[in-house]
Amino acid sequence: MEDVPNVRSIWTRIFAALLIFFSGAFVTLVLLLSAPSFWYIPCALLWTISGIVWFFRPSFAASFSVFPVLGVAVLVVRILPHFREADFTYRVLLLCVVLALASIVGSFKWARGPELIPMAISFGLLLIAFSVDRIWTNKVQVHEYSMNWSANGTAPWGQVETDEKGESPVVVYRRVDGGFCYDAIFSPELKEKLMRSNEPAVVVEYDVFSDFGHERGYNIHSIDGVVFNEGDRNLRSGEMYGGYIETDASRAVDCRR
Repeated sequence: MEDVPNVRSIWTRIFAALLIFFSGAFVTLVLLLSAPSFWYIPCALLWTISGIVWFFRPSFAASFSVFPVLGVAVLVVRILPHFREADFTYRVLLLCVVLALASIVGSFKWARGPELIPMAISFGLLLIAFSVDRIWTNKVQVHEYSMNWSANGTAPWGQVETDEKGESPVVVYRRVDGGFCYDAIFSPELKEKLMRSNEPAVVVEYDVFSDFGHERGYNIHSIDGVVFNEGDRNLRSGEMYGGYIETDASRAVDCRR
């Protein structure tokens, strides 16, 4: 793609710029909602910015967008082994990566090749983003509580939700501000163990995830020594749900795990 002011090159430039900008904007939106790591979001933002620059300096923009697009491509490669199970959004994400890489290669073919300065700028920015990601995001702490449990389909507040087969979960709960913080897990193995022990309380451990010091989510690490998750890695299957049950004298609270 040459920087020659003829009609063909102008329309080619506009088409490539629009393609890079809108594909980058779509990827940014998807990753803002579901990125597994903060680092991918700056990749998508720089990708989108390069689409704007492409209107004026296509050769500069193509070189600038190399590392941001490759960064998102790393995420796509992680998804590929489970591509058949992936939803439509991630299939479009793969298409965006392929089209962006094709545009970059085409630009290099028709211009003088990649420019080192814009590549160095984007690489430096992503290196900073990667460092921030590793230092301040996706931090995991294990919190431990002694909690009561139930496995017969009832809890202090009444009946609990069953699965599609009518099976009741193991419910672990603790009283907080007059209500109950609880989690339920469908695990025959855990249910059998607790029914054998018949202890009124068990030790429950949670993996709590935080970004920049703010909690963003959790999962059940273990219940009574039965480990379900190690950080974000699932070790045992079992559908889960949880929340806070208000009683007449309670008020809505944040069930911090």
